[in-house]
Amino acid sequence: MLNFENTQPIIYQGSCLENLPNLQSNSIDLIITSPPYLNRYDYTRTYALELAFLGCNEEKVKHLRQTMLSCTVENHDKHDYLEKLYSTIERYSDFLKVHSTFEKQAALQEVLEILEIYRKQGKLNNKNIVRMIHNYFYEMCFVIYESARILKPGGIMAMINDNVRYAGEEIPVDLILSDIAHSFGLTTRHIWTLGRGKGNSSQQMGNHGRSELRKCVYIWEKQTL
Repeated sequence: MLNFENTQPIIYQGSCLENLPNLQSNSIDLIITSPPYLNRYDYTRTYALELAFLGCNEEKVKHLRQTMLSCTVENHDKHDYLEKLYSTIERYSDFLKVHSTFEKQAALQEVLEILEIYRKQGKLNNKNIVRMIHNYFYEMCFVIYESARILKPGGIMAMINDNVRYAGEEIPVDLILSDIAHSFGLTTRHIWTLGRGKGNSSQQMGNHGRSELRKCVYIWEKQTL
């Protein structure tokens, strides 16, 4: 039995994109995370009151919105930021590996191509949705890569996330992220789904009919050496 009575938590403040690369490899037994979903929710507005109580003014909130994991149409591309970050910590080869994995994810690239066609046809209700989806998966590639690196062999990563749909096109977030995880040495042990999924928006129901989207918990295990 493990004894946690005298264990003190260590809290890191800041972006996971900055903190994860600085953690020691093969040092973590278990990761439990619920990252932002790919649903256009702006968490800086959802928790605006809490941020105000914490002393965040408008400029701090705007900065937080851009440094957090991309999940809104307002987020800018972080490619140059991540390239500079990994160059600074002398891990540029890791940056290239993650970047290449993102570009080779066939299902994701197909989704992006379809949605780009919809954007040009005016079928998306916001022209930046394709950029948001691109940014979300690009950054999640780095999160999953670093999580795999810091897990001990046999370590477990549990993630909660939802699938999404835009212009009638379902994006299998669970399958895409699990495939990316596999590329970085994580084996998918389970994808647990709720018995009742998430319905699409009233606007999409009117255009494409009602259908449920999977709400999932992924269980990934790091392969042993």
